[in-house]
Amino acid sequence: MNSDPENELLGFAARFLESRGAVLESRNGGLEAVLPKELSEFLEVPEYFRITSGFGEEAQDAYAIHYGAKLVDKMIEAACAETPLLACDFKFDHMKSDGFDRLIKERFHFHEQSIQFQSFANVKTNYLILACRYSAQSDEQKEGMIHLAFNYETGALIPNMAEMLAPAEKIYRTEAKILRDEIPFHKIMKQIRERSPDIIMQEILPFKESMARRFKRDAAHLEEYYRALEEEMRSNLDRQGLSDELITDRKEKIDLLPVELERKKDDLLKKYSISIRIAPSAILFITTPAVKILYNMKVRGRAKTVSFIYNPITKAVDPLVCQGCGASTTDIYCCRDLYILCGECRKKCPPSQ
Repeated sequence: MNSDPENELLGFAARFLESRGAVLESRNGGLEAVLPKELSEFLEVPEYFRITSGFGEEAQDAYAIHYGAKLVDKMIEAACAETPLLACDFKFDHMKSDGFDRLIKERFHFHEQSIQFQSFANVKTNYLILACRYSAQSDEQKEGMIHLAFNYETGALIPNMAEMLAPAEKIYRTEAKILRDEIPFHKIMKQIRERSPDIIMQEILPFKESMARRFKRDAAHLEEYYRALEEEMRSNLDRQGLSDELITDRKEKIDLLPVELERKKDDLLKKYSISIRIAPSAILFITTPAVKILYNMKVRGRAKTVSFIYNPITKAVDPLVCQGCGASTTDIYCCRDLYILCGECRKKCPPSQ
């Protein structure tokens, strides 16, 4: 009888092959597999072959599945090459149908704009929850995980949404796919690259403070050392028997000490600066009922319709997205062409699209 690890490994191989188009049939405790040509070429096996578990002897058309086997290593390599994706449908017995005006006016700050409620409608919308590995590299390294949630249609970053998923009724699906070349997906990946370092810095605040303390300590030691060195060099100028040339040379060296100190402090700053690397390790694609709320916005005599999304998972209205930089914002400005802008972009008017 196969041990549990062998059964688990055989199950992994079966799921891997089926997910990539192979046709499998169980036989004599193993598997018979027919593979698409591309998969057989990648795994370096025939298009038809047999899989046995354990450390059996391999024949021309039979491959043993065990840890360390070349075939298993190839499967693991391919499985880890793409970020795992799980889809989930959320269900709610009751959807909010009033109070949107209060929620929006409490959450958003509108600058020089007047807004007036128009209508709302129940809709379906999608969110991405990304579990991301990060590393913070300085004189030491810190690693961890963060969860980032985005409205897939608008690209808005939704704070704390990943921690609010538990209460809702869910139906999970494994067959969903996200087209990696879709514009929404690219926008979200861009947001992760640009916005996640600030989020991670808040997550690793003690680490950041530790590096700052160590920089301050070592910089103080450097300043003390160069101050003592300068005092010693100046006192040596009073020694008898020094030639004018030697005195001039030592004075020039003393004058260069502040420059050398700043260079050393710059080296210290580089040593204790923190660089962030982040990569998604798993994706949850959520489809959920939501409420789209339409408002009429007026700015300096001009008007436009603005839509908001009420998120039943967070029980709040999602942030809007700045049309200048793509950042999520609840502090709303408008340019002369009525683009929605954040505080950083309020003096810039994006080109017409």
